[in-house]
Amino acid sequence: MNLRLTSSALALAAMTAPALADVTSEQVWQSWVDYYQSLGYSVTEGKRDKAGDTLTLSDVAISGGMPESQVSFSIPQVTLSDSGDGKVRTVFADQMTGEAHGTDPEGQSYSLPFTVDMPGNVIVTSGAPEDMTHDFDYPAMDFTLTTIKSGDKETPLPIKVGVADSTGTFHIVAGSPAKYDYAMKSGRITFSGDVTAEESDKVKFEGSIDGAETTGEMAVPGGAKIEEDMNAALKAGLAMNGVLKAGALVASFDFAGTDEEGQATSGAGKYDGKGFELSYALSQDGMSYQAGSDAGSFELTSSDLAFPINYAIESGSFDMQLPVMQSDEAQPFKFAYSLAGLTLGDAIWNLFDAEGQLPRDPASLDLDVTGTMKVLKDIFDPAAMAPPAEEPAEDGEADGTGDMEADAAPQPFEPLEVAINQFALNALGAKVNAEGALQAPEGGDMTAPVGEIHATYEGVNALIDKLGAMGLIPEDQLMGVRMMMAMFAKPVAEGEDKLETRLEFKEGGSIFANGQQIK
Repeated sequence: MNLRLTSSALALAAMTAPALADVTSEQVWQSWVDYYQSLGYSVTEGKRDKAGDTLTLSDVAISGGMPESQVSFSIPQVTLSDSGDGKVRTVFADQMTGEAHGTDPEGQSYSLPFTVDMPGNVIVTSGAPEDMTHDFDYPAMDFTLTTIKSGDKETPLPIKVGVADSTGTFHIVAGSPAKYDYAMKSGRITFSGDVTAEESDKVKFEGSIDGAETTGEMAVPGGAKIEEDMNAALKAGLAMNGVLKAGALVASFDFAGTDEEGQATSGAGKYDGKGFELSYALSQDGMSYQAGSDAGSFELTSSDLAFPINYAIESGSFDMQLPVMQSDEAQPFKFAYSLAGLTLGDAIWNLFDAEGQLPRDPASLDLDVTGTMKVLKDIFDPAAMAPPAEEPAEDGEADGTGDMEADAAPQPFEPLEVAINQFALNALGAKVNAEGALQAPEGGDMTAPVGEIHATYEGVNALIDKLGAMGLIPEDQLMGVRMMMAMFAKPVAEGEDKLETRLEFKEGGSIFANGQQIK
């Protein structure tokens, strides 16, 4: 699990809004340097001039990260002016440059230069040294990539991202831990690119987002080295959370190139979404990620496909909550997923149902699972999570590929209890609902759980009949499908297409379905 981008993003945010400030320009600058150093970055200045109430820094360089993934910024000039009323006004050069560089998983070096244009930017800082607020106003921020260098080869990579009318605050309370909270609103966001791959495959894309809003908080303990050791930083008290809300998203792309057989291929696609929201939290108490989207639709046409691909949803959501620190005590977890109003284009339906025998009503899925588990390893500890070192084969032993299970990274989680709070599937005119709870027996594990699961089905028999009549279930297999259904499900009421299943998992590994032992 890799969260190195967290501190890099914070570094970029702080570059555009100095992290700590005071009532004098010198204190603003020194506090900014201290902030970067707390994240593991170095800050150097080429020249310093003080004229009256204005401090000017020239040729400022900021760099940091891990050896395999680093980022650096170069700022031609920063001016910090005392306004005379206890506030400091900071202005950055209209353009600054940067580079992301390191080594990819295959061991190949790479470098990705970029520029950031921020004409008319201004930050006004107020407050006391221990409690400061930065109000920033950026009429425009334009991020531009031009090339990427991998090994000895340099490839064009024209990508642009523009953010209009960004305003907000960055609030800092000094101490250990230092505490930060921020809020930012932006206007229209645009992005575009025209990328050519090594095989002359080309992808061109463009799109826009109708504004965005982000808020968040972070507590950084003194001496924490987030880039170098996230696990230690979390144990020392590092905690962060944030929310990103975005408006309607529209994007389109087209591509052209050759397939694996060398034949020409091309296509185009577009996405139209009404908005989305993302949130996260991370501390030694656990991590969580939530995502939710409003209505959206996707279309794709390709010369490799005889028909267009298109689908739409009314809404979707995702929620994952996991513990992160090793403990002998049980810790809670959660996984939830929801998809509402899924519809497919007629071209897809006609592949297997040209006569329209199946209901094409919007489908939905709701899943909500909670429980407890033991965390066997700190999941942000690279050493604990790394696969075991391969031992050399002894004399007389075959030097094969080894046991794949033994070579795999250790599993950090051991589930103890699992509760299916909801499983609801509605599709093809049939409905399936299930709920229940399982737990590991005393002295055992979840390979032989104890508990009960109850499921109900509506319209399943009618669906099986239709699938059989359409030939989607071969006639020689239809009887087997019905026998399997009879083994696990029983009618709820005579004359109705409603079934139910009650699975009981008992001590010793035995399983009963509707009172009949099946294992």
